Amino acid sequence: MIAELVVVLAALGGGCALLRTAGIRDWGLLPLGFLAGVCLMIGVGFVQVATGLPTAPEITLAVVLGAPVAWWIAAWRRGRDVRVWPPAAVASVLAVAAAVAVLREARMLKWHSDSLTYLMAGRLIAEGDYRSTASTELLTTRVLGVPLLHAPADLGGALYLRSVTPLLAAATLAAVVWFVRRAGLGTGRFAAVAALAGLLLLTNNRVVFSFFYLNGHLLVAACVLLVAGSGWLLANGDTRRPALMIMQIIAVPVIVITRPEGFLLAALVLLPTAVSAHLPRRHRAAVLASFGGACLLFAALQLWVFLDRDTSVPPVVVGGAVVGAGALAAIPLLPRLGRGPRLLALAEAGLWLGLVALAVREPDTLRTSLRATYRNLFEGFGGYGLSIVVLVGLLLLAWLLSPPLRHAAHLRFPLTTFLPLCLVLAYLREGAYRAADADSMNRMLMHVVPLAVLFLFALLTGAGRDVEAAPREPAADDLAPAAEPQPAAVP
Repeated sequence: MIAELVVVLAALGGGCALLRTAGIRDWGLLPLGFLAGVCLMIGVGFVQVATGLPTAPEITLAVVLGAPVAWWIAAWRRGRDVRVWPPAAVASVLAVAAAVAVLREARMLKWHSDSLTYLMAGRLIAEGDYRSTASTELLTTRVLGVPLLHAPADLGGALYLRSVTPLLAAATLAAVVWFVRRAGLGTGRFAAVAALAGLLLLTNNRVVFSFFYLNGHLLVAACVLLVAGSGWLLANGDTRRPALMIMQIIAVPVIVITRPEGFLLAALVLLPTAVSAHLPRRHRAAVLASFGGACLLFAALQLWVFLDRDTSVPPVVVGGAVVGAGALAAIPLLPRLGRGPRLLALAEAGLWLGLVALAVREPDTLRTSLRATYRNLFEGFGGYGLSIVVLVGLLLLAWLLSPPLRHAAHLRFPLTTFLPLCLVLAYLREGAYRAADADSMNRMLMHVVPLAVLFLFALLTGAGRDVEAAPREPAADDLAPAAEPQPAAVP
C-alpha cells in the first residue's frame, strides 16, 4: 500500500508541479497533472531503458518528482505566482490516498494473456535486466509503455499497480470534461454540457471495462486526447499556451512506445499541429523533435536488441526509424508548411489509396476484416453493444448539421484517418481481424473514443467557434509561462 501510494503521489506531484508552473490554475490541474505525471514517468523510464542507464524505479520517480518541483521552486523564487491553495492540495492528497486504498482492496483487475507479458517486461525493467534478457518478440509486440507504467510496483514487491489504471481512466474522463469546459470558458452552460460529455463516456461498456483492464489502450487514448485536444485549444488561442504545449510534447513519445503501431498513430494525431499556421513555429518544431526523437530512440533500442540476439531486423523497426527521421527532416521545412488543410487532405487521401492498393492485391484480408468489424460493432461480438455505432451516427449528424467549427481538423483528422490506418495494419500484421472482443482492432477502438466524445460536444456546442486566432510568428517567450495568466480569450 505505502509503496504504491508513493508512486502515485510522485507522478501526481511531478505532473501538477509541471503544469502549475506552466499556467494551469483551475480544477483541471489534478486530472491533467496526473496524466502529465504518468507521461513523465513513462518518458523518463524510456530514456533509461533505451540508453542503458540504471532502470531502478527509485531513480525514475526521483526525476519525475524532482525536476518539475525544482522548476516550480525556481519560478516561485523569481516572483511568479505559482502558489497552490494548501487546503485544496491537502484534500487532493487525501482523496488520492483514499482512492489508492480502496482500489487496492477492490482487486477489480481485468486481464488477458497479453497482460502477463506486460508484467514480465515490467519486472525485467525494475530489476535492470530488460536489455540483457528481453526477447525480440517482447520488445516489438508488448513494447514499453505499459511495462514502464507498472515497473515501480516492484518497490512494494508487486507485479503491477492496482490503482494506477482506474486513476488513469478517471483522469481521462475528467480531461474530456476539462477540454470541453475550457473551450467554452465564459459561458455558464458549458459546465453542464461538459459534465454530460463525461457521463456519455461512462455509458460505454468498454470504457468502464478499461478502468480495470491491464493493457495499454486507455493509456494511448489519454495521450491521443492530450495531443489532439491541446492542439485544438492552442489553434483557438487559449491563454494556457505553455501548459498545452508541454502536454503535447510529453504525450507524443508515450503513444510511440505503447503500441507496436504507435509511431503511425502518433504521426496522424500530431500532423494537424505540425502543419498548422496558427501555431508558433518553435512549438511545431518542438513537437516534431519530440516525436522524431522518440521514434529514432526506440528504433535504436530495437535494433540493438535484434543485433544482440543475432536476429534479422523486422520492417517495423526500419519503418519507425524512417518515420522518425522524416519528422526531424521536416523541421527546417516548417516555414513552407503553411497550407495545413491541403497537406492533411493529401495525407488522408494517400492513406486511403494505400489501402485500395493493398486490397486490390489481396482482397480477402480487407473483406474478412470488414466483416469482423461489422459483427463486432453491430452484432455485439466486440462487447461495445451499439455504443460505437450510436457515437459515430451522432458525430456524422453533428458534423453535417452544425456550423463549421474553427480548427476542427485537430479533432477530426485523427478520427477520420483511424479506420483506414487500422485496415492497412491488417496487412502488416499476422492476418485479418476477427469477430471477438479480444480482437486487435476491436480493442484499438478505445484509442479514439474519448477524442470522439470531445469532438461531438465541440460540434454540438460550437466551442471555440467564434475565437479569433490569426496566424503569427512565435515570440521569444512562446514556450515560457507568462508572469501572471491573463483572463481567458476563449468565450
